[in-house]
Amino acid sequence: METDPSRSARHDARWSTVARQYLPHCETPLLVPVTFGYRRSDPLRVRAAFHCPQNDDVVWDLGRDLLAAGTRSASGGGDVLVWPADGTESQPQVWLRLGPQHTHALLALDRTRLLAWLDTTYALVPADSEEDHLDWRPIELLLAGH
Repeated sequence: METDPSRSARHDARWSTVARQYLPHCETPLLVPVTFGYRRSDPLRVRAAFHCPQNDDVVWDLGRDLLAAGTRSASGGGDVLVWPADGTESQPQVWLRLGPQHTHALLALDRTRLLAWLDTTYALVPADSEEDHLDWRPIELLLAGH
């Protein structure tokens, strides 16, 4: 797990890993480097940047609580689904499905490392305290007609 130890008053957390993408026409999964980013100033969102060698990064915004829930049971809906892999692998996995049902990407992540990184984000912003870290000024200005 990659984190930035130079930030003593940490405001964000990053994790770089490799996801395995499963394609219907390939026998072996593709290895896709991915960086997960979390900012204390944006406490509900995890940004996942999938680094594609031939193209620009593909970026998805995911709910932090959705990722956490998906480590325990099937969670999400629509274009984002997360669920723990069945079986008794020596390295437990989490499935991540991104995109509409018929044209989605199916990826596997290391569940143990994902949980460790999520714990880091919850140390930055504990569960149920996210609204204390949101910047409400833009909404207040909008409602005030500015």
